[in-house]
Formats: sequence, structure tokens, C-alpha cells
Amino acid sequence: MKFEGFFDTATATALRFDWLVDELQPVTDYGRRIFAQLEPFAPGQHARAQEHAQRIATMSAALDASRIDAVREALRSAPDASGAIARASMGDALTDVNFLEIQRFCDVLARTGTLLGEHSPYTLPLCEEVHRTLERGRSAKFGFYLEDRFDSELAAARTHLRDAQAEFENARALLTARIAHSLDRADGGTAEFIIMRDELRGPIPQGVRVIREAPTYYLCELELDEAALQALRRRDDATGRVACLEETVRARLSDVIRTKSAELQEASSVLGAIDVLVAAARFTQRHACTVAQYALGDVFEFTGAHFLPLQSELERQDRTYTPISLKFCGAAVLTGPNMGGKSIGLKTCGFIAACAAFGLPVPATSAKVALFAHIAWLGVGIADDEEGLLSSFAREVVRLRDTLLIKRQPELLLIDEFARTTTPDEGRALLLALIARLRERQICALVATHLSGIASAAGVSHFAVRGLRSMPEGPPDADLHAALAQLAQLMDYTIELVTGDSKNAADAIFLAGLLGMDRPFIESAWQLLGGGEKQKH
Repeated sequence: MKFEGFFDTATATALRFDWLVDELQPVTDYGRRIFAQLEPFAPGQHARAQEHAQRIATMSAALDASRIDAVREALRSAPDASGAIARASMGDALTDVNFLEIQRFCDVLARTGTLLGEHSPYTLPLCEEVHRTLERGRSAKFGFYLEDRFDSELAAARTHLRDAQAEFENARALLTARIAHSLDRADGGTAEFIIMRDELRGPIPQGVRVIREAPTYYLCELELDEAALQALRRRDDATGRVACLEETVRARLSDVIRTKSAELQEASSVLGAIDVLVAAARFTQRHACTVAQYALGDVFEFTGAHFLPLQSELERQDRTYTPISLKFCGAAVLTGPNMGGKSIGLKTCGFIAACAAFGLPVPATSAKVALFAHIAWLGVGIADDEEGLLSSFAREVVRLRDTLLIKRQPELLLIDEFARTTTPDEGRALLLALIARLRERQICALVATHLSGIASAAGVSHFAVRGLRSMPEGPPDADLHAALAQLAQLMDYTIELVTGDSKNAADAIFLAGLLGMDRPFIESAWQLLGGGEKQKH
């Protein structure tokens, strides 16, 4: 799938676009070629995107998981016969290997058509005439041979060749027997043989040619007599006749394929499209995706949404994932504690938008989203510049500058802790100025920040992660993995709309304690915050 122009490499990395590509990867060369050229639907192509997503969802609903796996297994066995088909279309004579490729390709067409039945939205040409023609050459499970039944003249020539071969072998056997008698040995010799000098009685027999002499032996070979030479000539003539007739049959078969090359090429294209569609249906089924409603403007709304790359990692660790829900227009602010899921909230938005842009059902219970022309990730997670000449803040500013120069509507900006490395006062001022610019440009954006009062000062919607439900009664386990597991159980990752700016819950201090900081340190932090130790309920 092509993402150039839709988002840059840094955004693709933040949204784990590589994970999505791997999940949707087709299994045939035909499908991979189509898949590599897929581009996101442009704003205004809502109907096409909706139709595409619905086509995927319909197949996902019609076929159970075992049927989808069976289709993919059938497709996986398809050879890439494109080269052979192209050669035939230009009038070239094909080889037996080419015929085998096309025969197996036709096998896959038939198998795929049977498995999909009426559930394929595409009409798959089965190329039955080519299939029937090549069927006569099927040899074992995966083999092709120009059988005698392809041509009666070829069959007769092969019979004549077998007779000529038998005649030559008989003449050679007589010669071999004579040599053996002359040498007084049981075996007259193979293609090359040794005669020991001390065993030789008299001269080298007629019909034996010496290839090399040694002090103790002669290296020899049989020299055919006139009868054997005539039989050999007849055999070679018969071999040439068979080869000529085989080429004639190959040319005839190639011509059949040439006349059907357009049908075969169409079949390969349709098979590739089916491969891409089945992979998307498998993705939809595995992740319980739904068709998004495509909206005009800067609307973004979803319920029960999943950031699938993270969910997959958590499932491998036997940990649960909390789906999130959001609804906003234009710019909105997201606050919450460290490790509370703000970044994942932003990534979920980007992941949902990317899926919708490529006409895929999205991993959510429901969704309403615009077709964005451009998506950008700003803030945490952007790699350093290659030369390391810029500070973190400078990189953020340069990236923001370049992003704002892109003017393609509608846009989605996902801004994670912008200006976090400067002073709180300046960070606040810069963030408010940025939100004002976003509103002026009517850019859809979700802005995650730790700074308080941003949403009310900017006049935008404010969402917050609920955060820690409670604190453990005793000190945390020294094992970091155990502490993280406990954190996952205590953290409420639900995102909710809040009025105004919620009071600082000091979850960072709670987290420091949970992650192993000693009690005096934590109590000191509470005192400095102003008000003694707090309790979470």
C-alpha cells in the first residue's frame, strides 16, 4: 500500500502502518502486485470508499474462518504464470515448464471458484478450454508431459524410436558379447573399461579403442561396428523426428494459449483482486471490524475502538486491552496521567483514519470519520534528525513548520506533548497558539498534553483519561514486570469528555510509588505538591 503524500515515514512509524501492511499481505504474486499499488481514497470519494469497505465486510460475513483459510491456502499454491502467458500472447513457443505453470494456475482458478461460490464479488474466468487442453499432459501431482494422446503422429514416432532404441541396444549387446569372448571375461565392457596388461593374450581385439595406456593397464572403450553404427543412425534419426514433432505439438498448444491469453490475463488480474479482498476479509473477521460511516468535514467519532498493534502485543502477554471511544469536531485536547494511554488514544485515531482512508472496515464497534487528505504525527516518538544537530524542541518546531506548510483539506493532526521540553509557561503559550492556528485552518486535531487549563483557554473540547482507580495497600513488587502488570490492572484507560479542566489528580506521584520509589521520597513529593499524602479511591 502506498502512503507517500498521505502521511510521512515518521507518522507511518508512529501509527504502526507496517503492522497493518503485514496483516493485509496477499499470498500470490498477482495479489502482491495489486496490493503494492493501493492508494488511499481521496476526499470526495466517500461513496467509493464505502462501497469498497462494504464489499470486504460482506465477504467477511459470508465466509467463516475455515473457508477463508482454505481460499488463502488454494491461492498460495498459485504459480506466477504471467511470464508464460505474456510469451504466448506474443506468439512464442512455450516449454513444458510453462505449460505446467499455466496448468497449475488453472487448477487454482477452479479451486478458488469452487470455494468462493456465489460469494465472490468478481467474475473469475476459469479458462476452461486451456484447462481441458493441458489436462492431457498432467503427470503425477505436479508434472507435465507431452503425452502420446496429444498427437497420433507423435505417438507413432515414439513407437518407432522405441524400436530403433531396442535395435541399437541389441547390436551393441552382440558387439559386447564378442569382445567379452575375445578377452575371455564375463563382461565385454561398459562405455569405458580397463584391460589389465597381464590378462591380455595377444593383441587388443577388434572393436576396442584404447583411450589411454598405463604401465599396468589400458583404458578402453567400445568401437561400434557397422551394424551398431547403422542402428545408432536409425535411432538418432528417430530421436530427431520425435523432437521435431514434440516442438510441433508445443507450438500448437502455445497457439491455443495465445488465443486465450486475454482471458488468462484477465483471470490473473481477478485472482489478484480476490487475493487482496480475501486478505482484507480475514483482517476484518479476525479483529471484529465494522464499516465506517464516511462524513464530510472534520468529524471524528468512534466507539469501542482498538489500536490493533498494541492489542496484539498485550494479548501475547495475556493482558487485556481497553477499547476507547471519542467524539469531536475540529481540534480537541486530551489530558491524563503518565502511562495512562494518551499516546495510544492519538494512535487509535490515526489508525482508524488510515484504515478508513484505504477503504477498510475499521477496528471499532462504530465509527464516523472523514476521508482525510493528510495525516501527521507531531511530538513523542519522532526519530532524531540524522546529524543530531537539533534539540528535541527544535526538531518539534521544524516538523510543525513543515507540517503546517502542507495545505490539503481535510487534515488530521495528532499532537503528542508538543513543547514538552521547554518551560511550562512557554509551552502553554506555544500550545495555545498552535490550537488557535489549527482552528483558523479548520484542521481536525487531537492534542495530548499534561498542561492544565489548555482546553478552556483555547475554547475546544476537553477529553481526559480517567487514570488510576486506586493504589496498592503495600509496597510494589521489586519486579518491574510485576509492577507494570499491577499498573495495568489499576489504570482505567477510558477516555471521557470533561467540563472545564479537571483538577490535577497527582497520578504521577502515585505511579512513582507503584514503580518502586521509596516511601520517604513519595511523601516528600506529596508535601511539595502541597497538602500531605493523598489517597486514591
